[in-house]
Amino acid sequence: MRAETDESALALSACFVVTSVDRRFVEFAGVMLHTLALNGDVDEVNVIVFCDGLTPKDKSHLRQCGGRLRLTLFELSEKTLRQFEGLKTNSNWSRSIYTRLVLPDLLGCKEGRLVYLDADTIVVGSLRPLLNLDMSGMPVAAVGGVSNQDNARLKLPDGTRTMNSGVLLIDIVEWLKRDLSSRCLEIVRSQAARLKFFDQDALNIALAGQFASLDRRWNVILHSHADEPAIFHFTHDKPNSVRCQHPAQLLYLQYRQATPWASKRLKSRWHKRISRLTHSVRRLFER
Repeated sequence: MRAETDESALALSACFVVTSVDRRFVEFAGVMLHTLALNGDVDEVNVIVFCDGLTPKDKSHLRQCGGRLRLTLFELSEKTLRQFEGLKTNSNWSRSIYTRLVLPDLLGCKEGRLVYLDADTIVVGSLRPLLNLDMSGMPVAAVGGVSNQDNARLKLPDGTRTMNSGVLLIDIVEWLKRDLSSRCLEIVRSQAARLKFFDQDALNIALAGQFASLDRRWNVILHSHADEPAIFHFTHDKPNSVRCQHPAQLLYLQYRQATPWASKRLKSRWHKRISRLTHSVRRLFER
């Protein structure tokens, strides 16, 4: 019972680590959960995976990878998915990417903190410093910087910071106070033409630079560096592909050895092109 826990455990019990996946990202989510259990130092934290069309076998694999985590798998409801009808997708990003825009609503929480992790991340350090970060009243903390190109594309003022949404720390109270879920979904619908990175762009437009900065160690992407990395993020070619150039690919494959995908061959350099073609054909027949 909560009344019997100490103060630090009580604080962590109000925190969540969350991701959202469809079938294409099950392997990545499994490896991420495995690294979270090994390295994340989040035994008291509620870990949630929102699932879009996963099979019973997929879910069994995720539970296996989760180990001792306080893991719960939630299938996205038809009501939730209806919110995403007509929103932009492509061969890389399915409708499940929009889940991160409505996380506080899905969790049904009015307070606390959550860390959102893209499925294509691995955790190599404790997340406790992240969960305890001073957010200075901001609704979101993320790794970011100033990109004149992004500001021009998103019609943001010069000098506005934009961020990568693959790792987010969210203050639920502040998120709800600013009604960010509704605002972001409205931006996705009304400004679709300018959104190159879909949900991430919508969040950047809605926040307009008003987010707390995270050290780069919390979201180490391709061509970036951190002295003490805690989370690696495979933003380009994925680590189960021969095309991947991320320096942490070997580390990913080492962790994968302890998962159900240990013996799976790397995808060929043609896989991405075939995936794009398949997506285009599917969209053609859906019209």
